[in-house]
Amino acid sequence: MKKIIAPVDFSVTSENAAVFAGSLAAFYGADLWLYHSYEINIPISGFEFPYVNTGEMQEAAEYEIMEFKNKIQSSLRTKINIITKTENNILTDGLVALCKEIHPDMVVMGISGKNALAKLVVGSNTIRTIQHLTCPVLVVPPQAKFVPVRKIGFACDYEKVIESTPVEPLKKIIRDFNAELYVLNIAFHDAEISTEKINESMYINVLLKEFNPAYQTILSNDITEGINWFAEEQKLDWIFVIPKKHNL
Repeated sequence: MKKIIAPVDFSVTSENAAVFAGSLAAFYGADLWLYHSYEINIPISGFEFPYVNTGEMQEAAEYEIMEFKNKIQSSLRTKINIITKTENNILTDGLVALCKEIHPDMVVMGISGKNALAKLVVGSNTIRTIQHLTCPVLVVPPQAKFVPVRKIGFACDYEKVIESTPVEPLKKIIRDFNAELYVLNIAFHDAEISTEKINESMYINVLLKEFNPAYQTILSNDITEGINWFAEEQKLDWIFVIPKKHNL
């Protein structure tokens, strides 16, 4: 892993995610890119003018991100190479363009709210943004700190496993941290296990055989609650989720 992007908006949430990304960059010896985008509202009337122009906004953004960069570096035990970029752009468009330009190994983003995992599974502004990206995205819950990863959970719905599972990135993370792997599936209490799901589970077994993962089917009528319960029960450090549309 050589390049990690952390989108920032200078909030407490993005600061925590950036520190997490910096710790991850230190672990890998990678470069950390801090990316900030801002938007200037265009007046509806031709007789109205914005309070600040693009040059002023850019200058202010560059000042803020340099202060932010120094704050992140001071929070890390190891000095890393931090690169900054600010621009007038929509966050989604800017991230997509930056990823195409530098080809990062991972994007690390924060997520806010009391039930962060619920937003991760069901959908949020963060998820709607990262669905446009083609590189792995690590979503950091509020106040989460970087620790050596010992247990990784992979939430799998056993649907189109071969087509939808990013196997190589998952394998790389497991190898890098020498972590234990848990494959978990949420099944509704009254649902019948189809032959198709049994076959798909066999595909996962073949793809991840080298890690000797532990498999767990969790009976729950709520996907989020099921994953939350298992994560707390097994004290998982990271959870891999493939963003999909769920009809909850």
